[in-house]
Formats: sequence, C-alpha cells, structure tokens
Amino acid sequence: MAQLQALRYKGGAQRLEPTVSLVRMLYGYGYDREHIQPLLRLIEWMLRLPAQQEPAYLAVVERLEQERKMSYVMIAERRGIAKGLEQGLEQGLEQGQIKGQVDLLLRQIQRRFGAVDAAIEQRVRTAGADDLEAWSLNILDATTLEDVFRG
Repeated sequence: MAQLQALRYKGGAQRLEPTVSLVRMLYGYGYDREHIQPLLRLIEWMLRLPAQQEPAYLAVVERLEQERKMSYVMIAERRGIAKGLEQGLEQGLEQGQIKGQVDLLLRQIQRRFGAVDAAIEQRVRTAGADDLEAWSLNILDATTLEDVFRG
C-alpha cells in the first residue's frame, strides 16, 4: 500500500494524508510494537514527508500511540535526536567551563613557574575535570611544577 501511495502522490506536499491513513490502518490491525516499527520505517521511507509536515505527522502518531499504549516512531526518534542536540549544547557549556579551567590553570602555572612547554600544555589540555580540579588546588601549595601534577 505504501508503494502504491508513493506512486500516486509523487509530490511531498500531498503525502501527509495518505501517510497518516496508512499509519492509522497499521495501528488499527493491532500489531505489537515489534511488527509495527519496521512497517512504519518502511512507510516513512516510501512516503518521505517534507520537514514542515513532520510535526503534524508526529502529532497523529503520538495520539495513536497513546490510544494504543505503544511507544514507537521514526520521526519521534528525530525529535529525540533534537533533544539530544539540546543536551549536547548543555554539555558544550560544560566543556566551555572545562576550557576555562584549562586556560586558568595554564595561566597560573605560567605565572608561578614561568613559560609552559608544549608537553605540559598538552597534558593540561587533555586532562579530565577531576584532574584539573586537583591540579588547580595543588598549585596553591606546590613548590615545583611536578608538585602540581601529584596525586
């Protein structure tokens, strides 16, 4: 059926209603999630929707899922990816904080012990948050550069 609809509705803008109709029929058959998921993947592949129609499609499928108590959806997975990107941005902010820690520690080392060679800079730039925190505290009591990197 998806193939016939794809041949009939070649323009993406016309595909929303036939796609929704097929999905409704699929849910109506009462298949379990394991059987519906690959079929939905096939329908979405054959009847590719324009991006601006995806939210409407997603809303219909979410309603059907709630009615059937099923969790699925390929386009919903795309929504999950978008949420993942948001989380990635948050992690990017954390990375920015780590970069700030790195830059501060390098400036502190330079001020306390003189020029920072490439090996030390590389070590600091590739360090994890825990090491950076420990080294930032160690520098307060360190008498040598080696003391900064102990423990």
